[in-house]
Amino acid sequence: MSYAAAAKNVMLDALAAVQTYLGLLSKNLTLTGVTGTAATDLLTKASHGLSNGDLVTLAGLTGGAGLLNATPYFVVGVSGNDFQLSHTSGGAAIDFTTNITDVTVKRFVEISGGSPAYARKAVAYAAAAAGVADDTTNGAVFDVPASTVSAVGGYSASTGGTLYDLDDTITEEVFASQGTYTVSDSKLNLNYPLA
Repeated sequence: MSYAAAAKNVMLDALAAVQTYLGLLSKNLTLTGVTGTAATDLLTKASHGLSNGDLVTLAGLTGGAGLLNATPYFVVGVSGNDFQLSHTSGGAAIDFTTNITDVTVKRFVEISGGSPAYARKAVAYAAAAAGVADDTTNGAVFDVPASTVSAVGGYSASTGGTLYDLDDTITEEVFASQGTYTVSDSKLNLNYPLA
């Protein structure tokens, strides 16, 4: 299905009304060689170190019909070397319909701490046009402690709230000490390829 620009604009305007904060995340674990069994919806990796509620994305997915690369998922059903994925924190496990012969799982955590302390930044978007809603705040400048910025997330609240999007395609930036990180532009985009 391909949506007309008018439909994309309606969807984006609704999202822009609730995605009102940006936050920064750090990738703090990368698991390679993960496999999965479609019959049980279990992914397996010895000593994976994941916990229920962890935010992850997938890369290099081989098999796993029903799952997608670069999509935010939440870990559920952790038991020994096994875990499952959900679209929502604490939600039902996703039913994937083919075995996974290989996938890389990346875990993300929101940055915290520092002096001045890290905090999410408010963002507002202009009315969507041609399937794109651009921010009206001209980006945001974050205080960050010694850490690595690996992704930018869109949230519904200044703390807690709902994660609506995750962009882990940014170039990672390592901070050896306290510094600032600038998101120069934020767009909500339903066009493919991205405009």
